[in-house]
Amino acid sequence: MWKFLVKNQSIEILEREVLADHQIQYVQFKFTFDGDWKKFHKVVQFSQCDEIYSIVLGFDSTTCYLPAELHVGAVKMSVFGYDAESDTTVRATTVPITLNIRESGFVGDDDTPIPPTPDLYTQLLQKIVEIQAGIDGKDGLSAYEIAKENGFVGTVSEWLESLKGSDGLPGKDGVDGKNGTNGKDGKDGRDGVDGITPDMSEYPPTSAVELMIQKITNPLSLKSHEHENQSVLDEITASYTLKEQRKLAEISPSDYATKKALADEALAIREAMIPLTRELHSHKNMAVLDMLTAEQLTLLSDLQQFEDSTKYDIQTIRESVEPVISQAHWHHNLTLLNSITTTKVAKWDSFENFGTQINGLSTRITVYSDLVENSVARIGTAEVNIENLQKQIDALKNGSEPVILFRSGQDAMGVYAPEIGVILNNGYHLMTDFVAEHPHFCSAENDYALSYSQDDFGWDAQILTVCTKAVSLTEKSGIMISYLSGATEDGSLYLVPKPEKIDVPVTIYVNNQITANDAISLNFKWLQSESFITTVTECSGASDGEYFLAWVGRSNNTHPFIRNIKVLEVS
Repeated sequence: MWKFLVKNQSIEILEREVLADHQIQYVQFKFTFDGDWKKFHKVVQFSQCDEIYSIVLGFDSTTCYLPAELHVGAVKMSVFGYDAESDTTVRATTVPITLNIRESGFVGDDDTPIPPTPDLYTQLLQKIVEIQAGIDGKDGLSAYEIAKENGFVGTVSEWLESLKGSDGLPGKDGVDGKNGTNGKDGKDGRDGVDGITPDMSEYPPTSAVELMIQKITNPLSLKSHEHENQSVLDEITASYTLKEQRKLAEISPSDYATKKALADEALAIREAMIPLTRELHSHKNMAVLDMLTAEQLTLLSDLQQFEDSTKYDIQTIRESVEPVISQAHWHHNLTLLNSITTTKVAKWDSFENFGTQINGLSTRITVYSDLVENSVARIGTAEVNIENLQKQIDALKNGSEPVILFRSGQDAMGVYAPEIGVILNNGYHLMTDFVAEHPHFCSAENDYALSYSQDDFGWDAQILTVCTKAVSLTEKSGIMISYLSGATEDGSLYLVPKPEKIDVPVTIYVNNQITANDAISLNFKWLQSESFITTVTECSGASDGEYFLAWVGRSNNTHPFIRNIKVLEVS
C-alpha cells in the first residue's frame, strides 16, 4: 500500500512500493489530509500521455485503487478538492508527483477486458444516487435467534414449548342455576343509515398486504394435505419468528377472506391512481420530453460538460493573453528591428555558444590554476596546455593512490552501490533499492554511470546523492569528478563532518545537516561539455578529519552524467 500526506498544495510520500503494470484493483493508495483539506470534496487525478483518470474520494473516503488502464512509464498524480459550503468558489489543488510503473511479468490472452475507470461525471452521479437512496440496513434477529445467542439449545418448537407455564389446579364445579322464564319478542328495529367508507390509509400498502397474505396462506396450505417432503416444509415453517407464529395461530379462514378482499381493493385503487400521477404536473412540451431516451439524456449531459470545460479553457486562454496584449507597444526603432534576419540571429547564437565555451574553458583553467601553479614554475613558462591538464593532475599526487568513491563499469553495483544513499522527494533509499525503482539511474546501457535524466525523473527533480563511506580530508584535498553536463550552472557539493555516533542512517543524517546549514558547501560548477571532462574542486574550509561527501544532481538543463568520483591530495 502507498501512503501519502496531502498538506497545503503538496503531496508527501509516506510509504511506497514498486509499481507494476497489468494490475486490476490491487494497488491501493491511502491519503491523510491535513488542515482545510478535511472539509473539501476531494478527487484524485492520474494522467499519462493524453489520458486522464479521476477517482472521487468525496468528503470522508481516504483510499482508492490505482486505475488498471495505466501502463509502463511515468504517471502524474495530483489531488484537488472543492468547498461545497463556501459562498464563493474555493478549489484546492496540489503540485503533481511522478509515479513510475514498471513492466510486470504478466503474459495472458486479450479475452479478459480491463474494467474501465468511470469518468468523473459518472462517479459524481453515483455519489448523488447513494446519498438519495441511503444504505440498506441489515435484518434484525428474531426472538428465537436472540434466545440462542443467550444460551438456549434446541429447535424453534422446543423453544416455543419452553415459553408455556405449568398447568394450574382443576377448579371446583359451580352450583347449577334455576331455569328462567321465556322472554317476550321485541319490536322490529328501524333501518340503519349508510355506513362510512373505510379509510384505506389505515391498511398497509399493497406490497405489504400481499407479503402478509403469502405468509398466511403458505403455512395453512401445508395442513390441507400431506407431502412427501413434510420434514423440509416443517423446517420452513419453523423459520417464522414467534410473533409471526402466534399471529398465524389467531387467523381464521374468514379473516383471510376479509384481508384478501381488502388487498384486492387496495390493488384496484393503486391501479386507478397510476394515470392520475401523470396529471400532477403538466408541460407544454410533454410530447418532446416523452421522446427523450436515456442515451439522449447522457449526450445532453456530456454536451453540457463539454460546454463548461470549453468556457473554462477560453477563460484560461483569455487570462494568459491579456497581459501580452496589455504589454503590446510600438518601437521607435522599428526599422532596425525589421532589419534583423534569421542569418544574423544564427551568427549571434554562434557567438554566444563560442562565448559559453570560452567561459567554460576559463572556469576549467581557473579551477586547475592553483593545482598547476608549482608545475608551471618548474616548467618555466606561464602557458598551460589544456590537453595536458589531466597529466598534470596525475603528477600532483603525493605519491598516494586516490580514494575512489564511485567508478562506472560492470562492478559499480556490486562494489560502490551499497555505500551510496539517495533521497528523492523526501524518500530515503540505498542505491541498490533506488535502482529497483529507477533502473536507468545506473544501468548497463550507460556503462553503469550515474544518470540524472529528465526522462526518468521528470523536469528539475533534485536527487541528493551521499557517499556513506567517510574519507579523510585536509585543506589540500581535492574532489575529482568526471562527467558530462548539458549546461553550465552552479552545482551543490557538500562535506559533512563524521560525528562520533549516528543514530539514523548516514544519508538521512547528511540531509539533516545540509538542511540545517551545518555542512561545508564547496565552490563547484557544472560545465557544459560535449564529451567527458574532469574537474577538481579544492576542499577549502575543511580542517583535517573524516567527512561524508554529498552532491545534488538535477534533472534540469544540466542533467549530469557522472562517470568517476575520486579524492586525492594536491600539493
